[in-house]
Amino acid sequence: MKLFFLTSILSCCFTFCQANFVSTDELESEEVLGMGILSRLPGLWNGPVMSNTPAGSFPTWYVDFRPVLPGQISQYSSLDAETINYLSFFIVKHENKLKVAIRTEGVFQNKGCVTYEVIDSVNENEGYYRFSDFQSGVRRAYTEFKFTGEDSFVMDVYTTRFNTVSPLDLHSKWEAKCFDRTSAQKPIEYFEFPQAVMVKDFSDVFSGMFESIYYTFENDPYNSSYQPFVGTVNCQIEIDTKIKTKSTDELCIMLTTESIYQDGKYKPERLQYLSRIVYLAVGTKSITLKNIHPGNYYVYSFIDTNGDKKHTSGEYMSSNLENIIYVLPESHTVTTTTIDFVIP
Repeated sequence: MKLFFLTSILSCCFTFCQANFVSTDELESEEVLGMGILSRLPGLWNGPVMSNTPAGSFPTWYVDFRPVLPGQISQYSSLDAETINYLSFFIVKHENKLKVAIRTEGVFQNKGCVTYEVIDSVNENEGYYRFSDFQSGVRRAYTEFKFTGEDSFVMDVYTTRFNTVSPLDLHSKWEAKCFDRTSAQKPIEYFEFPQAVMVKDFSDVFSGMFESIYYTFENDPYNSSYQPFVGTVNCQIEIDTKIKTKSTDELCIMLTTESIYQDGKYKPERLQYLSRIVYLAVGTKSITLKNIHPGNYYVYSFIDTNGDKKHTSGEYMSSNLENIIYVLPESHTVTTTTIDFVIP
């Protein structure tokens, strides 16, 4: 009954979004440079990240790409307790043409920036896409995507390290593989995604700027707080009194699109369904997760006592394996998770 209700509401919301999205026939009929990458991205991706930044490298980055408009796809994720990333691909008007652009918001230790890049080179047949700074082009920064088949790509990011090196240096590399596309199907269907529809007119947005990067969020032309078709989830965290924690322990909250258990047994391969993971100080009582795609999720919670982030025997977790929530667009969902079980 709940799932039927959710599907009905989602149908209405998707239809509303389509009916109220403003575009022009002229722009819709134009060819969009880089359009193919929008079709390649929907799904749940993960893989290792190599980074030369202060944030360091990560063994696995979990990303949930889903359409949020007829011409936009986005993901919002955290790599550890201090590092978050918001990545969106959307169609813009630039130099009197429609092109795919990317918005990257990276935050480390509460400091971050927003970078905009526009596609400047593409080979659809080979699955190659390059994006560069709107103003300074490849002289300041560029990002390359190289797809292999339908389920793998490598993302290489090059920068001048704040104009301190030339030629550009490798900033980060993500080797990603898609493990599931099911959760993205409903927004694909309702948005008829992707469509050649302009999301933002960036004809003059960066005029007078040396580079298309913002170190404060006040003047950001497409601020993350205005991103469309997402909801928030407030998770209340309780720990059973019989469980004793120490200050170095770490909380972990997971949202997955399918259960990571089968017949009551944990199946690590089912982490392919992970949509969002957050790491928190053990004393955290409540966390609000922003930019959650509409849909249903399993909510899991753990306490990591040795810092390996693997949640193994002797550590703690919630015993409720069927804690399911339903997230609607532009809505706020509240849930509670109780850590009350010692992992055998």
